[in-house]
Amino acid sequence: MAFLDNSGDIILDAVLTDAGRKRLAAGDGSFKITKFALGDDEIDYSLYTPLTSSGYEDLRILQLPIFEAFTNNTSVLKNKLLTYADNSLLYLPVIKLNNLSDFGAPTLSSGGYRVSVDTSTTTQINQDLPGTGFSSQGYRAAEDGASDAVSRVVFDQGLDTSDLSLGLLSDTQRNLMETQYIIEVDNRLMQLSTGDGTLATPTFIDDDSVASYYFSMNSNPDYFSMPDIVGVGVDARSPGKVIGPTDSTGRLGPRLKVNLKASLDVQVSTTLFSQLGKTGQSVSGLTGTFSILDTVMRVTGFTTGYRTDIPLQLLKKE
Repeated sequence: MAFLDNSGDIILDAVLTDAGRKRLAAGDGSFKITKFALGDDEIDYSLYTPLTSSGYEDLRILQLPIFEAFTNNTSVLKNKLLTYADNSLLYLPVIKLNNLSDFGAPTLSSGGYRVSVDTSTTTQINQDLPGTGFSSQGYRAAEDGASDAVSRVVFDQGLDTSDLSLGLLSDTQRNLMETQYIIEVDNRLMQLSTGDGTLATPTFIDDDSVASYYFSMNSNPDYFSMPDIVGVGVDARSPGKVIGPTDSTGRLGPRLKVNLKASLDVQVSTTLFSQLGKTGQSVSGLTGTFSILDTVMRVTGFTTGYRTDIPLQLLKKE
């Protein structure tokens, strides 16, 4: 949906996304619009000029071209508008990828991970980067039987500020806690599981093969944990937290942990790598050549709408 600038009447252009058309086509009367969201993806707020006293401080923002409505539901509303009833809020929560070695290998410069999709690739990584590949050089393993320690991806949520002493978010702003998440991955390439390998069931798979997983703390407790805060000083730090710039600051919300599981197609075949990625590629620090395929894992908080994208580069040894 989009507003079209017209210098006169306001025009609202609305189209159904691919997912919406699919549900409408069912023809069973179940298609009902009960909620909607607004976004400002095209707005560049840096164009605001507060020092201008002519009353045109926001003129350049108002003159920005507005996106026309388009139907690809994976590309719309990257920046959702939110309404908070509490006008006294000084801080808003964030969701951060935990890139500490205790809860997931530190990320690459891209902000994401290289992901091994089969045992031969994992063996090569361990051989070339013994003891460091999965602990400090940005690798994850997603083949069948990969351990929790090397396949998990961990996200922490809370108020990431040094102005607040260390505490639980639930003690101050319970309505800002994320207890529900939507995670989107390419279903042709990747699945999600618990630490013991139990596969999660996608809530919906759209016509672009993007699977949406819905996780709730109440119905999916295996994917969540609450931080522990004990003692003072160094011991006051919740183990491995990335919320709060120091050991004694920040308000901590729930932690989300999911495990990566490569699809059978990418574990046993190079077809998708040839079609969507590259073959015969060298990787810094590793011996031999690899098939490479880039994808993205998107995590969205259901309560606040905060979204973070994690680049994943799938690797398969040739």
